[in-house]
Amino acid sequence: MSPVFSPSRKNTIFFDMNNTIIDRRQCFDSAFTETIDAYTARWEPDEFVWSPQDALHSYKLEWSRYRKTPVRQPIPPDELRQLCLSKAMQPYPVKVTPTFARAFFEQVETLEDSYVSLFPGVEDTLEALAAHYRLAIISNGSARQLLSNWSKLNLGNWFGEERLFSSGKDGLRKPHPTIFENAIRTLGTSAGQSVMVGNSWRNDIIGATACGMDAVWIHPGHLKKISQRKLGRQKVVIVRTFRQLQHTF
Repeated sequence: MSPVFSPSRKNTIFFDMNNTIIDRRQCFDSAFTETIDAYTARWEPDEFVWSPQDALHSYKLEWSRYRKTPVRQPIPPDELRQLCLSKAMQPYPVKVTPTFARAFFEQVETLEDSYVSLFPGVEDTLEALAAHYRLAIISNGSARQLLSNWSKLNLGNWFGEERLFSSGKDGLRKPHPTIFENAIRTLGTSAGQSVMVGNSWRNDIIGATACGMDAVWIHPGHLKKISQRKLGRQKVVIVRTFRQLQHTF
């Protein structure tokens, strides 16, 4: 299959960070179970053994249930995390208050950095793309976390620090157009010369195309290896893995 995009038409590729370049889901799972183990090691339920993996499974089921249930007024993220954590820790004699939940997830976020890792093929793919395109990151993660991951994983080989754009630093979150427009303006390019790559249809693809950018959606469950569709006037390419970007550009 011939590449969809070329350096003659595009000069900049923007990437999402979490679950696009780095495997944030695995980071969260490992950090969550380690934190549960630290908090509950002194207790053992009377009737059965409730392992950290059981707690993680319960948390994710509860999270999924709330996210899929239509509600008139969305539950704030911090409140939702507390509700799900309460379910996960139900067998233990601890009350999950807002203060407890905040401390718990601060510990999870701290530990996540020790588990952070790149998806397979990321380094080789970035190396190939950097030979022809300017690369940058637009992330909904905090500026601190983005910079920490950038440093730990040696992403400075492909992304200069001045090409890191975060919701924490720029104030608004994807899919709001301002975070995309700020990044485009800062790098002195245009939406038509840029492509956004991400795993979130809503945040990355809808947000970028609304600003006039073409996009690549990394969707592991997609039936075809590579396919294309239109979103308004913009082109959207769908791939299964990060490595397939080498056949897209």
